[in-house]
Amino acid sequence: MSAQENEDLVAAEYVLGLTDDATRQSLDKRLNEDAAFAAEVLRWQKAFSGPDRITPSVAPAPGVWQRIERDLSRAASTASAPRTSAHPGFWLGWGLAAALAGFLIVSYVTRPDVTPALQPVAVLSGAQPDAQFVVSLDKSASLIEVSALNITLPADKNFELWLIKGSAAPQSLGLIARREGNAFKLPAGALDNQTVLAVSLEPLGGSKQAGPSGPVVFQGRVTLL
Repeated sequence: MSAQENEDLVAAEYVLGLTDDATRQSLDKRLNEDAAFAAEVLRWQKAFSGPDRITPSVAPAPGVWQRIERDLSRAASTASAPRTSAHPGFWLGWGLAAALAGFLIVSYVTRPDVTPALQPVAVLSGAQPDAQFVVSLDKSASLIEVSALNITLPADKNFELWLIKGSAAPQSLGLIARREGNAFKLPAGALDNQTVLAVSLEPLGGSKQAGPSGPVVFQGRVTLL
């Protein structure tokens, strides 16, 4: 396996939640420091979101949980019997392979002909390590797109995106109204490696003052390659 293939595998396992706690904490930190890894994570996040969007919700039959509990009890009663344990990596590999197979089937049917060229430039983190906003820049450097990972948008408030350059006052870019596809126009030369992007929690309609009126709950520094 090449180094790039290994990076792809790590990013995919991270998105699928197949890593242990220690590895996930390390990768959470890496998201804020490694723009290339953040790009891979965003690519897999968008890829695996396809089945979620087209698969209908189905309520389980009333007896499903009872059967699961009965099967678990039966398995526990035979756990003392000698057996060969598979290495954890075996199960990780099978889990990832199954998810990839499902993704490839869905992608074959639904893949778009053209994918916009976007480069992740910032990961905005908050109190929860697995919740982030990923910010991507388009080719013209005049537009950014913001996507939410593991974040539930509030029903009675709004997230508002702010651009902060040095000691200048925060500049509102607009409200984050959905989990994906939030596009914001940028002033000329707005982004550099000293720019900070932040998200505040505001009343519906956004802040009524020059800067954030509510708490800043996510923030991160821009990294331009």
